[in-house]
Amino acid sequence: MGVGLSFLQRINPAWFLAGAAFFLPIKPAPVNLLLMLTLVFVLVNPQTRNRLPGLFKHPITVAAYALVAWLVFTLSFDTSNFDSASDYLSKYLRLLLLPILAAVFLTKQDGTTVFDAFCVGVFVSVLGSYAVALGFFPWPEGSESPLLFKLHITHNFFIALATGYVAYRLQSVWSQTHLAIKALVLLALGLALYNFFFMVEGRSGWVAMAVLPVVIAYQRIGLKGSIIAAFAVMLILLAMYFGSDFFNTRVNAVFTEVQQWIDGQAIAQETSNGRRLSFWLHSIEAFVQAPWFGYGMGGFEAAVTPHAQASGFTFAFNNPHNQYLLFAVQGGVVALALYMVFIAMVLLRNNSQHLLLLHGFVLAYVLLNLLNSFHYDFAEGVFFVLGLAALAYRTEES
Repeated sequence: MGVGLSFLQRINPAWFLAGAAFFLPIKPAPVNLLLMLTLVFVLVNPQTRNRLPGLFKHPITVAAYALVAWLVFTLSFDTSNFDSASDYLSKYLRLLLLPILAAVFLTKQDGTTVFDAFCVGVFVSVLGSYAVALGFFPWPEGSESPLLFKLHITHNFFIALATGYVAYRLQSVWSQTHLAIKALVLLALGLALYNFFFMVEGRSGWVAMAVLPVVIAYQRIGLKGSIIAAFAVMLILLAMYFGSDFFNTRVNAVFTEVQQWIDGQAIAQETSNGRRLSFWLHSIEAFVQAPWFGYGMGGFEAAVTPHAQASGFTFAFNNPHNQYLLFAVQGGVVALALYMVFIAMVLLRNNSQHLLLLHGFVLAYVLLNLLNSFHYDFAEGVFFVLGLAALAYRTEES
């Protein structure tokens, strides 16, 4: 990586970032340590350090920093409590890492190394799930799914993203890949997809998996391709619905729980989808009373609690499981607009070296943030920053 450099200066920060990507689907503690080492060696390595000034001026960086600046400014609101805000603040500040992590990706191989490491980590989590199902580890208390590391939402969402990446990689290197490697990769994919659809109840991941083929088809073939892909996905889902009791039961549970909530049944407070609908309702009620600027980063819980209590909803919450509603209550229309500008700046990167991956990756987050608050969640939030740093900043010329 350079002539006349010291040993430390020759160390590639991508190695540490690959380690962080590997542990993301498994355990958070090594991730934080490896991210710190990545930041240190970005500054130590002259090639990555020299990229920083340009990356800090990048339109995506400017848009991300504007969003963070507004959310930090809302801490000054009278309705915002700093103790309540501290948890959100640490999550949103991750966006500040974008240009620093983007400096890591000096070559195409750096990106490949990091994403390959993530996929290996995902497969380790899949093997852990099988180990729980086979009785080698205890079943997680209160869970319907055999999970060793992450909750079902994260587990299945990461499988969906890893599957999309592996499919993208395979189509470009298939003809040059040794038969034994092909067989191993296909076996790993088969095990992961069986675990995804028939063992773990992560319905958010199912949604992501259904959307990714449509995005890929649109990029490759156009509107006609996306329509064909959507029809094919629908047929596959229908076949799974009528052919798999596991899939059928969990899809039916959504409709049952939604109907219970609509009917005002007390049991709705105890169901996943019933609670989520109450989270959304009371967040919207709070938002309409302070729509433009919100209640501040630390004002969410105090804003929604009176509405929840008025309806008899007794489950305290500081996360509506909808990133847009979380931003709306905390920072109002201003926060939502800044977030939309940020996402638009990413999607308009038409000269990205990895446009297909970038669009699929970002749209998966855009869609799933309707059902979750991925910028508040640790693993999903970190991988969003890591993925954008790898995909959105690189161009054909860089």
